[in-house]
Amino acid sequence: MTSPPGTSDLDAVIGDMTEAIERDPMDSDAYFRRGNAYSNKRRYVEAREDMRRVIELDPTNAMAHNNLGVANLCLGDFEAAAQNTTAAIELDPEYRDAYHNRGLAHSETGALDLALTDFDRAIALDPEYWPTYRHRSVIHHMLGNSDASYRDFLRARELGASTQ
Repeated sequence: MTSPPGTSDLDAVIGDMTEAIERDPMDSDAYFRRGNAYSNKRRYVEAREDMRRVIELDPTNAMAHNNLGVANLCLGDFEAAAQNTTAAIELDPEYRDAYHNRGLAHSETGALDLALTDFDRAIALDPEYWPTYRHRSVIHHMLGNSDASYRDFLRARELGASTQ
């Protein structure tokens, strides 16, 4: 397991991708890679702008729609995040992360039943993805489903410990 890139690595990616964009402003991959680096540096405004540009250049890029949703989640625009991740799901109905992220957006807007449905779908797509169990546990708790919340909590802990 490799560690996430350090700040200097992310700065290098941002610099390299900025140069690539200057050479070819239609290079959607360069915008995508730079946007991910911005997101990893928690520079979500810049990440959002780069993902928007990727989508302008390639509207069928489900990952860009999802990543735009993540940037909007981090910026507190939960309605936009739900719309972005829905677009990703429409492009790729098997996109686990998009269901997970849309579930997070729904939970932030108080649409707990929709959040639960999305977390259920993400788990159906990948029963080993521990973060979704953790988030679904919280939703179950908020809905008063103590037993289900506890089961998901234990499953998240079990799976998360096996990946550490």
